[in-house]
Amino acid sequence: MKRLQVLLAITLLFLAACKSGPSEEEQKATLEKTVLDVHDEAMAKMGTIHQLKRRLQHLQDSLQTADTAATGLFKRQETSLDKADEAMMSWMHQYQAPDSLQYKEAMQYLQEQKAKIEGVQRQMDSTITAARKLTEQYEPK
Repeated sequence: MKRLQVLLAITLLFLAACKSGPSEEEQKATLEKTVLDVHDEAMAKMGTIHQLKRRLQHLQDSLQTADTAATGLFKRQETSLDKADEAMMSWMHQYQAPDSLQYKEAMQYLQEQKAKIEGVQRQMDSTITAARKLTEQYEPK
């Protein structure tokens, strides 16, 4: 009977240890991976930004008339694409892996970086959507 109680106690201790959740290091690594995954998704859109900018420039050059309203739209959209590109480059230059930070500071830093890169991604997505709409509006049919 004593053996059964000891075995049961050991099993319960083992299960309790398993349920303690991920370690601080695992939590930090998971959050850092999330930040870098958002970065990777946004980075994959950089080619689209450059392609759309070239399309806008080509469409602007090919306009038959001196449509100043359209020219203004193209220039504003190119500026928006440039700003989205700059936002990504700026985020990448300022980001540093939080390897030397303590857990609490690292988690705070990563949460801030996650918010920043998600903002960059939203800026890129909205700019890409607007540029696509503009190019579709002016491309020859």
